[in-house]
Amino acid sequence: MPDIVFSSEKGSLYNRRKSKSPARVPELPAPPKSDPRVYWFDGDPPSYELDFNKFSVFKALLNHPELIFETAKHLDVEDLISLYAISKDFHFLVNGRFTALILAQSLGKASESSKMFRFKCFKNLCIHDPASRPNEDIEGQIRFVPSFRWLRMILFREKVVDGIIECLAAEGHRLPKRASLVLKKIWFTMDISDNARRIGFMHNKVYWEDKDLFIATMFFLKLDMRLTDPISGGGENNIRKMLLAQRTLSTLWKVLNREMLLNQLDVWRMFVRWRYQPPRHHGMSILGVPAQEVGKGIIEGWGSGSQKILRPDELVMREGIRRNLNLHTKFLDMMIWGYVDKYTFEDIWVTAPPTEENELTEGSETAESGDSDENGSNEGEGIDYATLDLD
Repeated sequence: MPDIVFSSEKGSLYNRRKSKSPARVPELPAPPKSDPRVYWFDGDPPSYELDFNKFSVFKALLNHPELIFETAKHLDVEDLISLYAISKDFHFLVNGRFTALILAQSLGKASESSKMFRFKCFKNLCIHDPASRPNEDIEGQIRFVPSFRWLRMILFREKVVDGIIECLAAEGHRLPKRASLVLKKIWFTMDISDNARRIGFMHNKVYWEDKDLFIATMFFLKLDMRLTDPISGGGENNIRKMLLAQRTLSTLWKVLNREMLLNQLDVWRMFVRWRYQPPRHHGMSILGVPAQEVGKGIIEGWGSGSQKILRPDELVMREGIRRNLNLHTKFLDMMIWGYVDKYTFEDIWVTAPPTEENELTEGSETAESGDSDENGSNEGEGIDYATLDLD
């Protein structure tokens, strides 16, 4: 029997085994030469570059996790979810770094909202870690991580807040740059379902700074000016109270976009859900509103409590009084903010929101012209209005 020689010059492994092996090899059909598997043992391992018609950029990126994660940061959230559901390799790769991917998406597309609406405060929007990492605080349990639902939520809230500011600016009611952050704080306060936690949350001076209370009051005034406009508004400030009593600011956004409350029937239905208490005929639907929803919007716990819940505008007013900010003395300055250029003292007719270069500061007439309050000072007891920075 001849010697067994394993040389790459003697042909493929199949042919060598067929001619040199002491055991009888059954006759099998030889694979076509176009198949890269034929040369697996004779040369370099096959790669996608061997057949340009079958090359896939995505499959090539899967071999480099750091690149695929950097690429995923730039995908739209819906495209990311579709890719996560379709690609098995991408699915298991993401599961190993699920938290890093979600937070990278949120910080890149809605940085302010991701810090304001932290996923730990929304347990119903979290899932157990797909990698089964343990909870450092509770032994024997798997930790919770943000989900795609939380990512969708913060992107939606970022869009809604920007839309509210743009709608007010389009009607001439401009707000400071920091108003975006303040509106998100108002929305987070609306997520709390009982008065005790809402009041305690407003007492937090680290979260609710004095200038945040000032800008929140300015926002309520601008909103009243928009809703009570004699031409395009409804002429009733109770609309503002009803809208701020809802569970979300998206209702206000839809109203300003003329997508809700387009007729009196819609207004009455929202009012019935909010605070209407029928004197008789209890347990019956009113104007199409189910009986279990009538008058529940004004009650704690979204209708499951027993006391009247405080709205964000009421909470801001109460906290301003508690801190002795004297916000009521600056109502006029809040109303005219955004209408007078602080450098030229001319009217501003542009409807777009103020830019970073041309942004006005509070008290454009009072502070600049030297007007003062009754005590001969531009200051309240708890806040310096003359040096108030609204950025």
